[in-house]
Amino acid sequence: MNAMFSALGVLHVDHYAVTTKDLIATLKDFLSVPGAKLLRGPGENPAQQVYYAFVELNGMGVVEILAPLDDHSPILGHIGSGGGAYHLCYAIQDIDKAVKVAEQDFGAKLVVAPRADGAFDGRRVAFLIHPNHGLFELLEAYPVDSISISISISHQSIKLEAVDSKKDKLMEIYRSVIDNGRVNYDGTDMASCPEWDSFKHLMLIMEIEKQFEISIPASDMSTLDSLKKIESYLANK
Repeated sequence: MNAMFSALGVLHVDHYAVTTKDLIATLKDFLSVPGAKLLRGPGENPAQQVYYAFVELNGMGVVEILAPLDDHSPILGHIGSGGGAYHLCYAIQDIDKAVKVAEQDFGAKLVVAPRADGAFDGRRVAFLIHPNHGLFELLEAYPVDSISISISISHQSIKLEAVDSKKDKLMEIYRSVIDNGRVNYDGTDMASCPEWDSFKHLMLIMEIEKQFEISIPASDMSTLDSLKKIESYLANK
């Protein structure tokens, strides 16, 4: 009998998945690895009932960090057992054929049938369990004839109008990411804005990095807890 992954048509390992109770803390830990960078997220995936973020570990592969979205999240059992390493995800061209082969020829059990997933630009994923490999995920690869691929950085599209100053631009980013109704720049900080929580803070920092084309070390993120501090930080870059 052929080796299973060869028979399924696996092209490569797309990512490694880990589970955690605290997405932000775990994401900061992975981003502290030299050369690590955020690929996608943080975001919400209602289809899988998880928060997620993808980090590339400087040539060591991509890690998908998963945290429960609600009390019905399927990863709660794994987290209750200690969390951490969860499954491997393999990219394939024909997910329907691969699932059929895995079940009929190799005795794998289908856990989640192929379905579109927003975390992967609508490509379908499926989950199976196998005695030799435990839980694993199959992901439709991008079509081989694709000319360009549009990657969604977050679960929302952030469009910024032309602004005249760094201060105005920061205010527009804050409104787009956290609170569209905010008008008081000087008083905008984490201490006085309950909507500015740790999750939104990371999204804000990532959008600032994108818009100002800079990289902010994880060690500096916690100190940038007001728009004034962020403005001052950017002035020194």
